[in-house]
Amino acid sequence: MEQMADLKRYLQISVGLSVLVLVACKERTGPPVINFTTGDTVVNANDSAIYECEAWDWGLGPVYFHWSCSKGNLAWDSFSLAKWFAPESSGPAVIWVNVTDEDGNGTADSVNLRVAQVKTVLINYSGAVKPGLFRFWQDSLRLGRTVRGSFSVDTNLVSFLILNDTNYRRWVNNQSYEYLVARLFAEEDSFAAAVPNSGIYYFVLDNSYGKMEKVFNLFVEEVTP
Repeated sequence: MEQMADLKRYLQISVGLSVLVLVACKERTGPPVINFTTGDTVVNANDSAIYECEAWDWGLGPVYFHWSCSKGNLAWDSFSLAKWFAPESSGPAVIWVNVTDEDGNGTADSVNLRVAQVKTVLINYSGAVKPGLFRFWQDSLRLGRTVRGSFSVDTNLVSFLILNDTNYRRWVNNQSYEYLVARLFAEEDSFAAAVPNSGIYYFVLDNSYGKMEKVFNLFVEEVTP
């Protein structure tokens, strides 16, 4: 009788352990778990950033990463790390990652970020232009960007022009020309214009018709969309 009682207790314990194992196994199944997804939340236009996702599988098997984005472009998009290339235009963007196991079970996460506008200073200069002469600067501008700024002179008036390479040469040779920006005979003014084509542009402060030296301040910057 005592042996039968021991056997009964053994069977009860075995059944109980089996139930615990089954419950434990049931609790330890499911899609992969993502610990974190991280990366920069502000990225300059035309810049890049690295994003990382840490995840694991309940069955300790391999996990697979699938990255996507609302704008811009991705590289290394099948690993735990992804490199994202921001677009030209500023604004909100989202990076998504979907982590799957060998059975196709998946878990998703995302990073919300902002593409920041980039401002590049082209000219920030104070100086003088003698009567009957002009001063110029040249720089490359890119299609779709905005060139903007301001100028002022201490006395009388001066003309300010932004011209592409062809029209600058026409202007120098007293031929008809087209301008991107023209502020004629002004003491101070601000300006802004969308760049229609990529190329070299000339920034001209013209005192050709002046009878005295002009001291001026000129600021010009290029801004991404």
